[in-house]
Amino acid sequence: MRLINTKFLTGSSLLLLVLSLFVFGCENNHSEVDISAIQLNLKVNRFEQKLFSYPKITDTEVLELKKNYDPFFTHFIENIISISDVNDPSVYYYLNAFKSDAYVLDVQKKVDSVFADFSVHQQQLTESFKLYQHYFPKKNIPEIITFTSGFNYAIVTDSAYLGIGLDMFLGSDYKAYSQLGLPQYKIANMTKEHLVTSAVLSWISTEFELNESNADLLTEMIHQGKLLYILDKLTPFEEEYIKLGYAKEQLEWCENNEKQVWFYFVDNELFYTKETKEIIKFMGEAPFVQGFPEGSPGKVGQWVGLQIVKAFMENNTKATLQDLVNEKDAQKILSLSKYKP
Repeated sequence: MRLINTKFLTGSSLLLLVLSLFVFGCENNHSEVDISAIQLNLKVNRFEQKLFSYPKITDTEVLELKKNYDPFFTHFIENIISISDVNDPSVYYYLNAFKSDAYVLDVQKKVDSVFADFSVHQQQLTESFKLYQHYFPKKNIPEIITFTSGFNYAIVTDSAYLGIGLDMFLGSDYKAYSQLGLPQYKIANMTKEHLVTSAVLSWISTEFELNESNADLLTEMIHQGKLLYILDKLTPFEEEYIKLGYAKEQLEWCENNEKQVWFYFVDNELFYTKETKEIIKFMGEAPFVQGFPEGSPGKVGQWVGLQIVKAFMENNTKATLQDLVNEKDAQKILSLSKYKP
């Protein structure tokens, strides 16, 4: 199981959980490819509804949940809410304590209200995974499982499932988020409108990982650029600034200062640095880039990486998304991109 925590993203993983969606049904195909012939019955299991439907959980219910939801159920017990070993004879007791906690019940009430109808999200996820199947036909399509974890995780993935923590998408005005001490730039993206692209980007981030230890900044930039480019192809119904996790003004800042940002990296010879502090400065989530002019958004290195990848694909029209994934040489991608803002 792979856990993705939207609260504290640091280090070299740099999994950008960026996100959002407009309310379009999957019958409206905004993609440049025709996916009408792709048959996909994307399964969505509302685990949180099943869990909280039990008046009281006994050994019988534990066995039922394990039978119907494993391996997710085991991961939920042992890793997501971390209450017990799933085979502990007293696991039912700990699970009852979790689901009957007044704070958790209040959160679940909000989840039930915000996500009473999940059909629009299911339609958009279906459209995205049809596109995923088109571009990567050998890849597995996950089962979608929704859950409530008490603000522990937004996304969890396994080879067979994509889990979505609905309590992490309850709205930027949900008071509990600020009470938890989360920064506003994170809270701004914790809405139901951000759910689909969050889930899709999280899935491809774990399916196409950067398997290089101690990578330099250019390699990190190109890798993240690839993920954002793939996300763009899988969520054609979304505006670019929302996919990037930016406000409109922040994307406009990047576009207006593209040349200056590029030459800042060039003049300071930053592309080949392997210093973690420098990489996080330009790639990590933040309200702004320290030392940059006012208005600069965080993750500016990710945005530049996306521009390089876009240029690479535009100048190498025969390259497929699979070709892009397969090309591991970041310097080669930069050279062939002919990117010069």
